[in-house]
Amino acid sequence: MSVLLLTATVLEQTRLAEALTGVVSLSVHGRTWRHGVCAGRDVDLVETGLGAVNTAHAVTCCLEAQRPDMVMQVGVAGAYAGSGLRVGDLAVAAEEVYGDLGVVTPDGWRPAQEIGIPVAHVDGTALFNRYPADEALGRRAVDILRAAGTGRVERGPFVTVQACSGTAALGAERERRVPGALCESMEGAAAAHVCVLYGLPFVEVRGISNAVEDRDLSRWDLPLASRRAQEAALHLLKEL
Repeated sequence: MSVLLLTATVLEQTRLAEALTGVVSLSVHGRTWRHGVCAGRDVDLVETGLGAVNTAHAVTCCLEAQRPDMVMQVGVAGAYAGSGLRVGDLAVAAEEVYGDLGVVTPDGWRPAQEIGIPVAHVDGTALFNRYPADEALGRRAVDILRAAGTGRVERGPFVTVQACSGTAALGAERERRVPGALCESMEGAAAAHVCVLYGLPFVEVRGISNAVEDRDLSRWDLPLASRRAQEAALHLLKEL
């Protein structure tokens, strides 16, 4: 099985890069892409850059050149208050939702359906804000990670935004938009969106780096969250 493995930043892939053997590296638009073998699988480890546009561009470039068996997004995320997740916990995406794509009305934010123009059409279905992760692979990923004793692992909706929630009030508002939402990041929905267009299974695992609250960097732990997410990804490359 071949895997396209995505991270937004270098921090989120240092351990993954070390685990690759037979590495061939290249620089693409100033970012490093690596091809190698991990757990007996051909892996393309791609640094996409922050945000939806960088992610969609990188994934599209890769998928136009080759067709992997699976796309896996790995990184960090901020946990919503209702999720119960703490710094260092793991989350697996059940679906990805664009959390700020839509229209702001006098009555507040409304999703892209309010505009009335589908964001994508797939197999005759109009898609707007929500894009699925592969259900079978996602459930299997949770089982693998829990069996490996990796700590708390939860599966549920993820939210993707282009301006991170830096206040508890905004985080609560976005959490209400997506019932059951676990966390937010800046890339996942773009990757899931492109994978739906190409008909490829998508899996996403993230380590929690912070609570979505009034922004306080002293309470964040990006290195821990990044390490936990990468360790999880290595387990999944071996077992999924």
